[in-house]
Amino acid sequence: MSGQWKLICKLKDVPLEGGVRLVPRGLAWQELPGVALYRSGEESVHAVLDCPGVDARYSSARRYSVRVEGGKVYLDLGELSAPASKAEAALAGTFGVATSLVAYCY
Repeated sequence: MSGQWKLICKLKDVPLEGGVRLVPRGLAWQELPGVALYRSGEESVHAVLDCPGVDARYSSARRYSVRVEGGKVYLDLGELSAPASKAEAALAGTFGVATSLVAYCY
């Protein structure tokens, strides 16, 4: 963990009953998978690399550190910016993986 936390959304914006909130990653042209946020309790939020067609709660994909504080959800900026695979690292090149504040529910 880098110790730098990025505000993603309010806790109430992450669905409590089985839904997820999708946080995009990368630059628009990179088309990288996002991070799916889901809740397992009133104050418990988990983050996992989004795999379309797979329920985030049961995914074995990469996990991200989450901090919930004052009703807000934060992700570790270092983890969020790091490539999730060798293919992502090659695609990112010298640009790295930029992060976006936009989040979507589905």
